[in-house]
Amino acid sequence: MRPIRWHLLVFAVLILLPQIVLGAALGSWYSTAERHRLEDAAGTVAAAVRSQLDRELEAMKATLQALATSPNVEAGDFEALRAQSLELLKFRGTAIAARDRSHQQVMNTFAAPGAKLPISTDPALIAADEQVFASGLPAVSDLYVGAVSRKPFVLVDVPLRRGGEVRYALNMAISPVAIRDMLLTSGVPDGWTVSVVDRADKVIARSKDHDTYVGQRAPAAFVEARKERFGRIEGVVALDGTRVVTAYDTLDTSGWRVAVGVPEAALAAPLRAILLTLAAVSAVALASSAILAHLYSRRLEGEVRSLQTVATKTGLNGPVERKRGSVTELEAIADALSEADATLKERDRQKDLLHAELNHRVRNTLSVLRSVVNQTIRGGGSGEALAVKTVGRIMALSRAHDLLSSAEWAPVALSELIARTAEQEGLAIGHEGDDVMLRPEAVPPLAQALHELAVNERLHGGRGARGARHLTMRTCSEAGRLRFEWGSSPTENVSLSPPGFGLRLVRLCLERQLFGTIERLDGSGMTAVLPLEFLVAQASGEEPFAARFDKS
Repeated sequence: MRPIRWHLLVFAVLILLPQIVLGAALGSWYSTAERHRLEDAAGTVAAAVRSQLDRELEAMKATLQALATSPNVEAGDFEALRAQSLELLKFRGTAIAARDRSHQQVMNTFAAPGAKLPISTDPALIAADEQVFASGLPAVSDLYVGAVSRKPFVLVDVPLRRGGEVRYALNMAISPVAIRDMLLTSGVPDGWTVSVVDRADKVIARSKDHDTYVGQRAPAAFVEARKERFGRIEGVVALDGTRVVTAYDTLDTSGWRVAVGVPEAALAAPLRAILLTLAAVSAVALASSAILAHLYSRRLEGEVRSLQTVATKTGLNGPVERKRGSVTELEAIADALSEADATLKERDRQKDLLHAELNHRVRNTLSVLRSVVNQTIRGGGSGEALAVKTVGRIMALSRAHDLLSSAEWAPVALSELIARTAEQEGLAIGHEGDDVMLRPEAVPPLAQALHELAVNERLHGGRGARGARHLTMRTCSEAGRLRFEWGSSPTENVSLSPPGFGLRLVRLCLERQLFGTIERLDGSGMTAVLPLEFLVAQASGEEPFAARFDKS
């Protein structure tokens, strides 16, 4: 068993738990959507950088193709061509050079006029030249190291014709630093990395730590994905050791690839922020709920303690007072306890009344028994006859009490009393007329009177040729009274009995105890009128009629 505050805390947690779960689900959905948005944005950035570099390389190609039409080419005046190249470099590119088929440089804007020029030996540059000489079309190189400057470059190579024959390869070189500057102006979000990788998987330029990683080989996971022109790669470990999701796109002009790396931490940041926020909000909510549950539980505990006090006093004699609370269910319990208290007190009162009434009835019954015994003894007779009379009269009282006990001292039907008397006395007694419910106080006097009438019938009734008389108790209600008629008119075989104690006892029971009037009472029967208020009325609190008889 646990206290109310614990149950309130559990209730608060159960209320908050679905909201926390829903918040976590919505947070997970939002973070997933945000991750997809960032990944799509990385792909968009890669496509934008790729498009920018394609435009730049196409512009360089167009510039070189225009320069290749110069008359100085046909005249073989490379010094004049060099002067033209320097003017063009003011707008685009880093250096312009020309080489013959043996890769001997014949012009280089990096070299001083008249200086001896070297033979280019870098494989990437030679491959671009060979492509130009073989196809007569422009080509773009991978990253190479210049023979004069000894610095890394990439170039755009175009054929230089003389006499209609491709005699030279004219190229415009661009520094990786210039490409890096283009990357930095592409609007890449903070924390992201944009790299340009050539066909040999070497880094041409990088938006972060360019000088450290230029010329290095790209990560293996990125290299393995070169079959697709564009796409997204999960779980790439960047050159600086950061785990990234990489979106890439391939240039149309060169086959280079633009890679945009988004750190896994940046992609997980929305979910992490939501979870931290949800955890903080949940902690605050749970703490607040715990505090409020504790405070409110004190109020409920006060009401429950007051109910406990009421419960302990329920049914006792002391007053049960309690200030009403605000919880409907507790107040319903309080009302039930109040009703139970009233019921118990009423039962105690009824029990006390019953004890008092029982004591009163016992005393009255003993008084009636004493009176009956005394009167029977005074009536005379032999010892055996005296005993029979005494036992019969006591049994009549016992029969009345048995009938009342079986009815739990509730009203008893007159017909039932007559039937019980006929059974006990061994006579056939019928009942005709109105039946009434007798009040408990009226039952013993009527039972005693019926017994005496039955005994008188048995001792003095007619026994002619036609047998015993037919006994009938007729009752009729009239003007607030109940008329009793017992037996029938006398016959020739009926002997009238003297007015012994039995008939006197009948008169005492009906006239003195039930306040009736006997119009006829002899050996042939009886006619009497009894007031209904003393037969069927509710108990008036007065002492039983047998006690009045004893006092008379």
